[in-house]
Amino acid sequence: MKKLDRREFVKLAAVAGGGSLWSPKLRAVGDIIERITGFNPTKPEGALEVIPGARFVMVIDLGKCIGCRRCAYACKHENNIPDTISPPYIMVFETQSKTGVSGYYQPPKMTVKDATLMYTKLRKDKWYMPVQCNHCDDAPCVKVCPTGATYKASDGIVMINYKKCIGCRYCMTACPYQARRFNWWEPEIPPELRNPLVPMREEGVVEKCTFCVHRTRKGRNTRCVEACPNKARIFGNINDPDSEVSRLIASERNFRLKEDLNTNPRIWYLTRPKEKHMRWYKPLPPPKGIRGLR
Repeated sequence: MKKLDRREFVKLAAVAGGGSLWSPKLRAVGDIIERITGFNPTKPEGALEVIPGARFVMVIDLGKCIGCRRCAYACKHENNIPDTISPPYIMVFETQSKTGVSGYYQPPKMTVKDATLMYTKLRKDKWYMPVQCNHCDDAPCVKVCPTGATYKASDGIVMINYKKCIGCRYCMTACPYQARRFNWWEPEIPPELRNPLVPMREEGVVEKCTFCVHRTRKGRNTRCVEACPNKARIFGNINDPDSEVSRLIASERNFRLKEDLNTNPRIWYLTRPKEKHMRWYKPLPPPKGIRGLR
């Protein structure tokens, strides 16, 4: 007889209910499995202990972002993201220039008319805006997950327990930032190109940005922050009043995406004017298999 793993057991339990099990019932099934197996969802395999008192956030300076997409490709390589995951965790939108009198950036509606994801040239008359998982404090993905696979850690990072994910994709529907990705096929990355610090996900599970939890819980920066050539990204602990992110959020003009939804996102965008003396980089060629949004 085939031995079932935890994910397969939860899936079968859902099927046995004829598709009629509501979220509380599925969560109860997940809790029972945890008690039997001793698997703790707050300590998924490969994750590190949270830093006591830390509350991680990110600030992105749109006046410095030039759309080179190095953040997206650095993230792809750091987190073992296969070419079949499309678009990548970080989407970079090219938007219309709306400088007006002040010269400040105005956020796009992220629709076909206002923004384009894929582009081949960097244009100085355009604004570029990276979008990814916002690690919301009141995250819709956490609310709708039927098995508790998606949860909010105490350091502010929205995590996924891949062992408990049954691939229902409710979280993808609920996310207002289009930040979640589904593994339709078994991920394939050559062993020599894999990051041993990041677990490979399986076919049939959802994944997304984790704020590079394997780095940040060791006191390091996210990989996208390190890769940004113009230092447009800043990551840090908002609970520390002396941190750079706390200072920028308090002193600079900023906004967060879709604040009217009351998700309380943890990524702030600075609306400072573009810097005049900016190093201009060509975009890297997109990895094979990445389609982008149309």
